[in-house]
Amino acid sequence: MSIVIVGLFFALFRFDYAFFSQNIDTTVVIDVLPDFLGYLLIWFGLEKTVNINRWFKESHLVATGMLIITFLSLLSSLSFFFSPMIDHPDVKIFLSFFTIVNMIVGRAGSLIFAVTMVFMFTLCSAIGYLMQQKEKNFSCVLMYFFSVAYTVLAVAYGINQFINLPFSLEWVNIPLGIVFLLSSYFITEKVDELK
Repeated sequence: MSIVIVGLFFALFRFDYAFFSQNIDTTVVIDVLPDFLGYLLIWFGLEKTVNINRWFKESHLVATGMLIITFLSLLSSLSFFFSPMIDHPDVKIFLSFFTIVNMIVGRAGSLIFAVTMVFMFTLCSAIGYLMQQKEKNFSCVLMYFFSVAYTVLAVAYGINQFINLPFSLEWVNIPLGIVFLLSSYFITEKVDELK
């Protein structure tokens, strides 16, 4: 489960690095903690847990979808590397594809993060259900709290896609994510099924 927690660090948090590209004469912003790498780690980590309960299976399924979405998003954000070869016909096709993906990702940014919150809900439910079976009541209640919090955040990110909320959701997501990562590490560390 520790590989999933490391992957969640990449998926939940952003650290953007901006630099000026002379190739396309513009500033390019790259996430130093790519979501794709996070979902790749999560996918491999959850591969062993799909038979524990249905929530782990659903978490793995959502992680698979997010792995595809974040891969396309990563490719489109790195498409500026192809700009020196823009005269080649094959590169023009790829650049057109990446431009379309970039436009979709740019317009659906909050919706993509809403799906991340849905993934967090399924993961919290999976761990909570397992803790309920093991009769670890405090851990079960804590995971229930996180599942409710991530459900509310999923709805908020969905609303934020269409109506800009007057506050940043990062102010809620970042502290919640830190507390979740720490608590889930200590909760799952001693569970044999998650080792």
